[in-house]
Amino acid sequence: MIKHAGDKIKYIFLLPAVLLAGLFIFWPLYELFILSMQKTNFITSKFVGVKNYINLFSNKAFIQSIFNSLFYIILLVIGQIGGAGFLALLSCNLSKKWHDFVRFAFYIPIISAGVFIASMWKWIFHLNGPLNWLLNICGIKSIVWFAQGITGIPAISFVVIMASLGTNAIMILASILSIETSMFDQAQIDGASWFQIKIKIILPQIFPILMMLGFMSAINAMAIFETIQFLAPYEYTATIVYNIYDMAFTLSKHGMASAGAIILLFITIGMTLLKNKIEIGINK
Repeated sequence: MIKHAGDKIKYIFLLPAVLLAGLFIFWPLYELFILSMQKTNFITSKFVGVKNYINLFSNKAFIQSIFNSLFYIILLVIGQIGGAGFLALLSCNLSKKWHDFVRFAFYIPIISAGVFIASMWKWIFHLNGPLNWLLNICGIKSIVWFAQGITGIPAISFVVIMASLGTNAIMILASILSIETSMFDQAQIDGASWFQIKIKIILPQIFPILMMLGFMSAINAMAIFETIQFLAPYEYTATIVYNIYDMAFTLSKHGMASAGAIILLFITIGMTLLKNKIEIGINK
């Protein structure tokens, strides 16, 4: 009897979390799905079924945003995880003072306002800015960086990478410092250099955290918004998220934008399931 009453109390304590999840997650998702099946301006609505999804995949801007997002994913995963991993491996065998310096120096951009950082980079990438000035010194003509996707996407990716490098570096460094130091001591006794220790011992040990951060970086790459909005708010640099915003609030195609959001949701779920499957395989 007491056990039965305890089970009831357990479900009562779960009720607030279930209600909040229903109110702020499941109900909005349901409304989003319904909206994706309509042609609407929020005054009048017309049910169109899957027509929004069909129109979306024949929409040049949306298709381009998918390819742009793939480009962003490649650049951000390589830049964020590769750069942060290199910094963490480079500093892991230094003293605690250097560890603190790395954490402090690379975390500063994260606590700065995104618009402020974007303003600084907009000046650097300007036609008459410092970057083109350096290129001119090397005999290279000035580049209008945000005039086309082939230069705009790498420039935006570089800004995002530099702004978020600190978080990944700190997490990877923390993962490295949690490894038993006895493994390093034994390897050094056997004649291994620190370079060999980093490549053959540390790197395999931190592979799970690198993979997790890589998937997070890939998901975040599809959602780049404020940097694009401030530096190059054009179709040729748009991510899927920026395209959804532009479709909804510039073109007033709310039904198609909702369909795009549903597609993005399934892409994100698919990437998350893939990450979990790979993690299970590694742990086995």
